[in-house]
Amino acid sequence: MLDESQLRAIYPKAPDAHVAAFLDRGGDLFADYGIDATPVRLHFFLAQVGHESGGLTITAENLNYSAERLCKVWPNRFPDADAAAPFARNPRALANNVYASRMGNGGPETDDGWTFRGRGYIQVTGREGYRRVGAIAALPLEEQPDLAVEPAHALPVACAFWRWKGLNAICDAGNFVSVTRRINGGTNGLADRRAWLDKVRRVLGTEGDTGVALDTADVIELQRALQAAGYPEVGAADGIVGSRTLAGITRFRHEHGLPDGAIDGALLAALGLAG
Repeated sequence: MLDESQLRAIYPKAPDAHVAAFLDRGGDLFADYGIDATPVRLHFFLAQVGHESGGLTITAENLNYSAERLCKVWPNRFPDADAAAPFARNPRALANNVYASRMGNGGPETDDGWTFRGRGYIQVTGREGYRRVGAIAALPLEEQPDLAVEPAHALPVACAFWRWKGLNAICDAGNFVSVTRRINGGTNGLADRRAWLDKVRRVLGTEGDTGVALDTADVIELQRALQAAGYPEVGAADGIVGSRTLAGITRFRHEHGLPDGAIDGALLAALGLAG
């Protein structure tokens, strides 16, 4: 479990109430939901939460967009400024337009889009999402959606969302991009999400999982070196030390007479990356 110094190092702007609740509930929740079963799961969770919540500072979706921004975010819905104008700086109208008649919501007249807009550390959106996540977390989110923003409930809701989306299994495959897609529906903010992952790794380290802590650029260099050495099982050079990369490292170490382990000085030297 994270201690207070680690949590504040990862999320330095987090309000005290959220830090206190995170520390109070985090250990039990991470164990119950299997998030702390491996460092990769925990690191991916903390990084995605960091991006989605701005480091625990944002717990409700910001829909206060200019017309210009609406055209960029939803180009199919708002092809020009005239189409966007009725919804610019009008969060309720915007939510009831873009979230209507999907994700379990009714039409614009039901106000479901606004009622079930994104909330929580990992933005739960849509009536169905609130219903499903609420059932997992044992919280009446569909009836009381604002529970998701409260410090006492924000982390349980995020963990329940994680289970609902089946993200532990994707973490175990080491696929940070796929985790992002399952949360976001695309890869929006991927560079920032990777930056959060690098930060989490720097704070928590990777001892016991991958050995030496490397940032994303260094991991990519390591993966490319393994590929060049004839270890294609590492897969794409994506900067994530997942199961495929670890499999390549294990085979390389065995075939080059290195002792059991993961990323260490001996491995980097054998790959010509010691510097």
